[in-house]
Amino acid sequence: MKKLCVLLSLLLLLPVFASCDSTIIVSYQDGHLVDKKHNLAYNPAPLNYEPVSVGEEFAYYKKADIKLYEIIGLEPEKWLTEAYAGSATTIFYSDGEILPTLREMEPRAVHICVSSNRTMSIATIRDAEIIDKLIDLYENGESSEYPLVGSTLTCELKFESALYPCIYYNIIYAIFPEGKFLYDRQTKRAVEIGDLLDKWVNV
Repeated sequence: MKKLCVLLSLLLLLPVFASCDSTIIVSYQDGHLVDKKHNLAYNPAPLNYEPVSVGEEFAYYKKADIKLYEIIGLEPEKWLTEAYAGSATTIFYSDGEILPTLREMEPRAVHICVSSNRTMSIATIRDAEIIDKLIDLYENGESSEYPLVGSTLTCELKFESALYPCIYYNIIYAIFPEGKFLYDRQTKRAVEIGDLLDKWVNV
């Protein structure tokens, strides 16, 4: 009976050890995170891309002490993410994947979010015409000087896509005395959009 109990205890521990062994170790090489053992290589995505949900730990970058996690709904051999930190979260994608543009994602909703200790949605836009105007202004609108300081409100616009349901496309929306702007943290480009979002954001 004692031997049986010991055997059962060991069997219960097996999944724990299997989980630990399954974490791959990656290194940094020529701008990529690589795992030569499994022939995997990941590129850091621009700041606009953000995971919708974070899953289990999959990889570990020992030199920088960074754990990398699965993005729920995506293959971890192709997509990984840092621990979730809102818009500061970095996604990594494999060499075989191509990041879609905002237009290519064909967003069906935009979540207007504010952040403090946690990210919280204050409104959701589902008006296809407004979403199309936002994308057009973001991609083709005239560049403006972004004030940087003195904003009365700063939000994150998280574009939700049925084609890419596991990833948000994130753009900053900020209101200043000088105007109301979309701001791309990756390119540092700003576009003034007037009262387009006043129906959803009241200050």
